[in-house]
Amino acid sequence: MKRLEKAQTPAEARALRLLRALGSPVRLRIVEIVAERKDCTAPQLAEELGLAQSSLFEHLSALREAGLVEVSGEGPNRYYGLDPSVLNSLAAYLGSVGDRTRAWALPGATARERGSVEIRDANLDDAPALARIYNQGIEDRTSTLETELRSPEERAEWLVAHDARHPVLVAVDSGGVAVGWSSLNRFNPRAAYDHVADMSVFVGRESRGRGVGDVMLTALEARARAIGYHKMVLAAFPTNAPGMRLYERHGFITVGVYREQGMLDGRWVDVVVMEKILR
Repeated sequence: MKRLEKAQTPAEARALRLLRALGSPVRLRIVEIVAERKDCTAPQLAEELGLAQSSLFEHLSALREAGLVEVSGEGPNRYYGLDPSVLNSLAAYLGSVGDRTRAWALPGATARERGSVEIRDANLDDAPALARIYNQGIEDRTSTLETELRSPEERAEWLVAHDARHPVLVAVDSGGVAVGWSSLNRFNPRAAYDHVADMSVFVGRESRGRGVGDVMLTALEARARAIGYHKMVLAAFPTNAPGMRLYERHGFITVGVYREQGMLDGRWVDVVVMEKILR
């Protein structure tokens, strides 16, 4: 069933019109020049920008249609200026969007405030849910180079192989349904790497964007500290913007990029390597 598009509000329509008009670097520079000089003639703008008059007037027309630029006078005395109220309305709209991001900009704020997610150790009864959520990540091609779907039986064996030093945590909603899982994994079998943990975080499709990943990663980091790990590391796709934002919010920094590290569906995929020192 096709999802109906939400009708635009007047503020949204106006912001979209202004952003489209400012999408050209030349038009953005015109606005900057006029803002600096308060008003400006076409010859002055053409000289400053190095543009032909015909090209300049095309950009000015687009800015006037969007309501950004006003005109006063005629002929050689025609001046172009800005309407401050228009720019203020765009700034106010973008500011309101920024305000709405504050809830998820703080680790786990959304899910914690709602009290909707509980983190606990996974058990064998969770194997079907672990497989379901992991398979969604595999199918979506956003978070793993794995391509073969997993069965509950395989996830049960994988879970048994994780000892107390390499726990698997599951996020459960208020109805008792698993909505995500995370794990600490062995980074390298050599003893010198015993204080480094590789980590994984997977969120079910229906629960993404609700702060579940933040809550899980916070709990996973707390467990890593309690165990005595010195560092956590991870590998991520640079194209997975929500995942990259999640890791960066939690203090992970990029230490390198494996170029064309794997092939998915006939295309090469880069992998970002990130780390966090647990102090």
